[in-house]
Formats: sequence, structure tokens, C-alpha cells
Amino acid sequence: MLTEILKFLAERGPMSLAELARHFNSEVSAMEGMLEMLEAKGRIKRLDTKCSNCKGCVEVKPEDAAIFQALEATTLHDSVSRREG
Repeated sequence: MLTEILKFLAERGPMSLAELARHFNSEVSAMEGMLEMLEAKGRIKRLDTKCSNCKGCVEVKPEDAAIFQALEATTLHDSVSRREG
């Protein structure tokens, strides 16, 4: 499932923990563990948002504030841009 998550992030761009859990029909806590594993392996990164350091509030849940991005897509895009430029 880690490969599917990585591929989905690479295709769709940055997504929240909640969006990924919904898409993969997974519990938020299970998805968070998988994303932490991908992050530790350097395959994705957690993006900083103005809400990323809070613990949630009435407006934003922590799973909506945690945004992840695939690093492979960025690296691939940068490589292609350098070759074309």
C-alpha cells in the first residue's frame, strides 16, 4: 500500500492526511503511520502550513492540517526542467 500512496501523491500533488485516509478507505491513525514511514525513508515530506504546529481547533482538525507531498515528483520535475533549460 505504501507504493500506492506514493504514486497517488506523485500524481495528485500535496494532500492532507484526512484526504489520503478517505481515498484509501483507511483509519486516520493507520494512514498516519504509513505516511510517517514514507517520510522517514525520504520518499515524502510534510509541508509546513500555518496550522501544522497546532493540535487542532474548532476550525481545523489535525488530520486536515497535516499536508504531505511526494518527493519523487519534485525530483523528477526538477531533473526534466534542468535538461530542458
